[in-house]
Amino acid sequence: MAEKGLDRREFLALGGIGLAGIWLAPILGGCDSHTTTPLGSAGESASFITPIDRFFEQNGGEGGIGGWRRPEFASETDWSLTVKSAAGERTVTWNDLVALAAEPDGEVTHLKTIECILQSEIRPTPTGFAGTAYWTGVPLTRVLDSVGLDYSESSPIKALIVEGADRFLNNITTERLRQDNLLPPLLATRMNGEPLPLKHGFPVRLIIQEGYGYKCVKWLTEIEASNFLVDTGTYQSQGFVNDGIIRTNSRGVSIFEDIVLPAGPTRIAGFATSGFAPISRVEISIDGAAPQEARIIPLDELTDGVNLPPTITQITEGRPYPFLGVWTFWDLTWEATSGAHTIAIRAYDAAGNAQPLTDGENEGDERDGLTGVTTYNVEVA
Repeated sequence: MAEKGLDRREFLALGGIGLAGIWLAPILGGCDSHTTTPLGSAGESASFITPIDRFFEQNGGEGGIGGWRRPEFASETDWSLTVKSAAGERTVTWNDLVALAAEPDGEVTHLKTIECILQSEIRPTPTGFAGTAYWTGVPLTRVLDSVGLDYSESSPIKALIVEGADRFLNNITTERLRQDNLLPPLLATRMNGEPLPLKHGFPVRLIIQEGYGYKCVKWLTEIEASNFLVDTGTYQSQGFVNDGIIRTNSRGVSIFEDIVLPAGPTRIAGFATSGFAPISRVEISIDGAAPQEARIIPLDELTDGVNLPPTITQITEGRPYPFLGVWTFWDLTWEATSGAHTIAIRAYDAAGNAQPLTDGENEGDERDGLTGVTTYNVEVA
């Protein structure tokens, strides 16, 4: 997904696009049942860590699986994970998972933004399908090691088909399991230090650093090894990209479509995410004027007063902020003048990926979410 290299004139023309992007893929119901939003009211930033009771709910199977029902587990011990391969089936129980977590370095904590691929860049109210939490659990590789599944480069196994108790399907390649530059996929049992809530996958959810929400399968109960690469998945069958990597995108949190703002110094704030590389910069163009570079808000400013556990992997490993797969907050002060204005936002990541001018501009854009340059029409009183 390398940056196409839109010239300056094309970006300056964004002020005249208005509502950017046409959604071509089928609309699934899974993200329509969100319970809240990470966004603040006008002029305010969202919390860097989304409180559990304000974290949006996404149920990908709800719109893509006939007769879908949310799974119910009376307790953790009702859960088990079946791992299938040509060698047979192995079962991992909750007690097995607890024992693995108790081993040295057996339990880890990752910062991760869950973002729905159906997230739209234009909404008439400050809503959204994204939230950030720190997720604690056992690396998937440790679980596979415990049952003797060979995912090495020499193994015939090329992919794993993962399934939730609600029959939601996805997949992950064994090559991904061996990528040291990425955090290992996680079988998460806690969210923000609390037991994983039922609506977020209790008792076990898969967390994949770079993936959209549909790659982070909830209520994980089955893994099946495949000797060939697959595109198996509930969302994939609806036309969405198989890799599920978050495309570079941005959203406003202090502004939204048709908001009325006061004249004078106005703070435009928002976030950007990418699953390919950390966000490197965000540009804002107002009414087609030359783009201005927004400030990337430092992590210590974002987390001032937030009790982040010191065990978060990105912190213990000394990874520089911004983090891959974690929303990056930015802001810009605008001297707002009375009248109608269009604000265009474009994010870039460190791998050279940029939001396309409009969705559908590049091959496959219609299958990887609404990622075209974000525009908001606002009114200044």
